[in-house]
Amino acid sequence: MAQRNLEGNSRRPVSREELRAGERKLVEAVQNGDKAAFGQLVRMHQKRLFRFIYGLTGSFDQTEDVVQEAFVKAYAAMGSFRAEYDFYPWLSTIARNLTYNFLQREEKKESLDKISEQGFDAASADSDPLDELLDSEGQRRFHAALRALPTAYRTVFVLRHFEDMDYSQIASYLKIPPGTVDSRLHRARQLLLEALKDLLD
Repeated sequence: MAQRNLEGNSRRPVSREELRAGERKLVEAVQNGDKAAFGQLVRMHQKRLFRFIYGLTGSFDQTEDVVQEAFVKAYAAMGSFRAEYDFYPWLSTIARNLTYNFLQREEKKESLDKISEQGFDAASADSDPLDELLDSEGQRRFHAALRALPTAYRTVFVLRHFEDMDYSQIASYLKIPPGTVDSRLHRARQLLLEALKDLLD
């Protein structure tokens, strides 16, 4: 019994370095033709990537499409990925660029739609499973307000509050000065507060 307790208590959390080493082995396995290893990488990162992209798009269906395409593109480009680097930042950059392209297409389409349609209400976007799961006016209004932000402000806000990055990490990821991160984040918060002030009063 004592031995069993000792063995049970000997388990310890896996360190970040051990996780990185395990991920590096998976990357190398994929580069050597192991498709199953890429499936493990997908399972490791899909929830985090989905949360990040959903913060940018505000749409469950669109996020699913972007995340799926990001993994497909990442798999196709694995041969050029350097295994000594962390996989997630590279993957999320692919997904972010796909999202920017998607949002640009949507903004153009929306501009044309507004010419021919009246009464457009961003807060009443098509219902999707996540909206139903989070059946809250506040949640829907928040995501609508977030999606209405200019892309530069929205990205910084999502990285700070969805990805929990600090200012220096955001600056490095987006290749902008920390002061720009600060000003964009401040402006994003101002715009969100203005858009949601009736809910906050």
